[in-house]
Amino acid sequence: MLDSIAIPKRARRTQADRRAATRTAVLDATIDCLAEEGYARTTTRRIAERAGVTPGALQHHFATRAELLGQARRHLGSQVASEVLDDGLADIPSLQLRIERQLDRWWDLLTGPRFAAIVELWVAARTDVELRKQLVEAERDGARLAASATDIVYPELTGQPGFAQLISTGRATMRGLAMARFLDEAEVEQAWPAMRAHLLALIAQFISDAGVSS
Repeated sequence: MLDSIAIPKRARRTQADRRAATRTAVLDATIDCLAEEGYARTTTRRIAERAGVTPGALQHHFATRAELLGQARRHLGSQVASEVLDDGLADIPSLQLRIERQLDRWWDLLTGPRFAAIVELWVAARTDVELRKQLVEAERDGARLAASATDIVYPELTGQPGFAQLISTGRATMRGLAMARFLDEAEVEQAWPAMRAHLLALIAQFISDAGVSS
């Protein structure tokens, strides 16, 4: 009887699959290490331990620590862009609701561990020339991803003069407030509702001036 039952075979992972899985594990471990232990303790040996790989395997994928950290920043940017699109924001008919939802998603990111990892890299890059070179390119890639996601979520506003600048200003303002959380989390949480209302008012005014229905 058992002989007649077809048992599905597991698809064997290819070498490319294994390489991609190892690379992802290393990048995830890098981000976690930055967020939880700080830049100084984010050594390649520590990252390898957290990823469950040998230091040699890590070096096979990333020639230098600076390259690894730059790629981790790119990896984080890709994660965020994918999450914004996978969240179904683009499918919400109301433009105003889409804006509110994304604003809250960005704030969740900025108050979470992944933003802490980014800040660790920014501060370290001030005195680390090689890391700074890697991060400049990574941040540019991240900005392009964010712009593409914004175009998908807000097709009504894509191409409107000043919209990209408004989004950039809003994000920079939110980043500034989020960084203050490292000193006084309670005060920042108290300040966020007023800033949120102010940003929403600015965006609503922009939409009204552009003659776009919300």
